[in-house]
Amino acid sequence: MNRIQFVITDLDNTLLNNEKKVSLLNHQAIEDLKQSGIYFGLASGRDYQSVFTLSKDWGIDAFLDIIIGGNGLQIFQPQKNQLICQNKISNTIALKIYKTFKDSGGYYFARNGANRFQESTDTDLHADAIKYQEPENIVDLQSYLSTHDVDKVSIFCQPNQMNHMKEIAKSLHGLPISMMQSSSHLLEFMDKDTNKGSALHIACNQLGISIENTMAFGDTTNDYSLIKAAGIGVCMKNGTKDVKLVADHITQYTNNEDGFYHFIQKHILSR
Repeated sequence: MNRIQFVITDLDNTLLNNEKKVSLLNHQAIEDLKQSGIYFGLASGRDYQSVFTLSKDWGIDAFLDIIIGGNGLQIFQPQKNQLICQNKISNTIALKIYKTFKDSGGYYFARNGANRFQESTDTDLHADAIKYQEPENIVDLQSYLSTHDVDKVSIFCQPNQMNHMKEIAKSLHGLPISMMQSSSHLLEFMDKDTNKGSALHIACNQLGISIENTMAFGDTTNDYSLIKAAGIGVCMKNGTKDVKLVADHITQYTNNEDGFYHFIQKHILSR
């Protein structure tokens, strides 16, 4: 196994258990990594500010060297309080996506920072916003998008609507954007060169290490690029098939069974 200098992990269903907490064992693994001189980072679909705030609640903020937020939109160094990069979608492209999905049956919202900008909400969408601690701002999107570039655009729908949303998205082919399904409810659009994997390359340059000496953990499709880019990519036992296929390893235990801790102990800390 490569000499690991940097461990980075997704949050939901990876480092976090189903109660959205860092278990005592996972917390211990992070502390042990840092004591061994290994950099540690988080890579999430959440905004970096939200991740940093939550890291304080979990008691791991002092261990963080890198936060990749927004599925690669932002790279933040907490100890230096430095935002290394922030990619955006132009307002004209965001407006085109809005018009494409306006009558689709899904909910369009744009994100800027930790905030969501949308025209309406419902019980499920509101619950999703609370889950990720992203305040909802009800606005006239046509007006808002005429003057604001945005971090990314999301389409919220029911799982049985997802294939329909993907079919609609085909009409956007050729625009300088990338698309990914980040959950059963969310289809997301970002700058074309933005993903967790591309962000990992930038983070490694910032830390002065080779990407070959990184280990990354994830569980689902928005972690695919991260797992593929890392020197060693690890998919959780509870992960999706596409990520398991590209991963170098699959954990023996799920996120609810401290899979992160057990893998770190066996493959890094016991060596």
